[in-house]
Amino acid sequence: MTNTNNTKQENCLARDKEFMSIYNDAVDFMLKNHVTDPFNSALHWAIEHGQPHYNLSYTRAYRVVCQMLTEGNVAFTSPLRKMMWEEICEKVRALMALRPSMSIAHALDFVLSHSRASRFFFTPRQAKRGILRCRKQRWQKLQQTMKQHQS
Repeated sequence: MTNTNNTKQENCLARDKEFMSIYNDAVDFMLKNHVTDPFNSALHWAIEHGQPHYNLSYTRAYRVVCQMLTEGNVAFTSPLRKMMWEEICEKVRALMALRPSMSIAHALDFVLSHSRASRFFFTPRQAKRGILRCRKQRWQKLQQTMKQHQS
């Protein structure tokens, strides 16, 4: 099974890295094509049209998907989170419909390993915080490298 041992921090770092790659490509495109407000346009485009991996722990995903499939309605604090979990559940259901003997665990593992999300499931504000976090980490690594070369 995949993603079983990933911590929340590892999943967030993977998601941020994936988002930054798509965002940077979108910024380059927007700048080259003289789009009005290129950074904000790139941010929204990357969120709504980027197709990232599901960076989730398998254990958490299994608990949520099982609860959704057996109990139906699960309360989520964010409409975007709800949309993400519904999308994952639908993909698991579709796989299980192709082969009724397939377990939820097996179908979920396949979805998490091989399927892409339809979008990033966070707000522009959360995306901006992720961008700042990535830039800060990059700056800190650059400073460490400079210190090592000065020694």
